[in-house]
Amino acid sequence: MDYRKTSNSFMAKSIVLELQDLASNGNHDINDLLRKTLMVATKLEIEEFRAWATAELHGYTGEAGKTLPPYRLIRGELSLYHPTLGPIAFRALPQKLYDELIVINVTESVASLIHLLDRERKDSVFYDFSPEQESFLRSLPVESLKRFRATRTVGKNRIMALLDAVRTTILEWALTLEKDGIMGEGLSFSEKEKRAVMQTFNINNFQGVLGNVEAGASVTQTNTQQVMVADFASLAQHLAGRGVSQGDLDALQCAVQEDPKPRSIEHLGPKVSAWVSNMVMKAASGTWNIGIAAAGGFLAEALGKYYGIV
Repeated sequence: MDYRKTSNSFMAKSIVLELQDLASNGNHDINDLLRKTLMVATKLEIEEFRAWATAELHGYTGEAGKTLPPYRLIRGELSLYHPTLGPIAFRALPQKLYDELIVINVTESVASLIHLLDRERKDSVFYDFSPEQESFLRSLPVESLKRFRATRTVGKNRIMALLDAVRTTILEWALTLEKDGIMGEGLSFSEKEKRAVMQTFNINNFQGVLGNVEAGASVTQTNTQQVMVADFASLAQHLAGRGVSQGDLDALQCAVQEDPKPRSIEHLGPKVSAWVSNMVMKAASGTWNIGIAAAGGFLAEALGKYYGIV
């Protein structure tokens, strides 16, 4: 056997075809597949796909966590932890609010998700709310949410579908590269291939359901600079600019006058807290034209500025 001939033949194998083989094999380690994808994207100088592969390997943190691919936004079921019965289904909320609460932003790395599936013996996994979300839920005028901690129940099959979506994304990308004549020789790509790759695939054509929420948060951060500490007129003007009615502003003014100043935004007085809950319920029912998630952040930011605690 001519070892040099065999070696040269091996080295000349297209990494793009190898990606296709590995992505179409459900038994191949997905982390290894992502590392090879990261290598190819880096060599081809495809920043969007390189950033995507990095986020899948290490988790969606920082800026990457603000806009998730649609397959990482999954729907669970709202449950309450009962001390003796365990998690029990809970639906006693307005439909719009319920639908927003059960959407889970899955930011963990692929390796973490695989570990989660392996360690959980049941058919479902649980995604708890953040401390800020729990505080919001306890502020709602629903007794069960004050007594029991809420969580989301997710079937393991949905996590498995997420992992399959990662494989499929890589396979589609590799097939597109081949279609455009970008094959590579061994682990190298020609300058012609690098130039041709610019228009092949845009991984960030992802407009998840959180896009509008992020936009709402951005407006909040900009506009709340107008709210001055202990100046209710500036607070009222700011809230009115986002559609809060005069009647609701009058109710808030009474509440802030009667409640003591809070130590933090998580410990609002009872009257102000009830007012915030009422406004969020209005957002949920559609009588206040603002998204539920945006409403909570908007009010917290504005009140925090007014109280001088943010």
